[in-house]
Amino acid sequence: MRIVRRIDPWMPASVAVIAAVSLLAPWARSGRVDRSTIELLSTAGALDLLVGWAEVATLVSWYLVPVLAAAAALAAGWHRKRLTGGFVLPIGPLMGLAWFAVLRSPLESRWGAGLGVAAGLIATTLAGLLLMRPQNSAEGR
Repeated sequence: MRIVRRIDPWMPASVAVIAAVSLLAPWARSGRVDRSTIELLSTAGALDLLVGWAEVATLVSWYLVPVLAAAAALAAGWHRKRLTGGFVLPIGPLMGLAWFAVLRSPLESRWGAGLGVAAGLIATTLAGLLLMRPQNSAEGR
């Protein structure tokens, strides 16, 4: 239980920011071109691969990761441990779903996908440990 006492809010917040930045890295290769998530979503939209609820869910999830990471960094700056953990917690599953979508596609996976899912899962694990940590009234927040 000692490791749980040593987790600072900056740890999950900084790894969450890495996960968000990884969305700009190459996630898949099509032909001779490495594509980031921005390019993958643009291509999927142009080919009408995402329609209806799938399009809405994908776009909301994609925009949610950087927003949650930024909110977690702000909460960590204010020393709000529970708030930081709450913002970081959904990032791992969102990054995992994005990674799974790339793996299920016929495209070759690139290093950005691995970095994104690893950072997302590490951030979520750290956030879970941060939220499990008993909090005394002197710490507050």
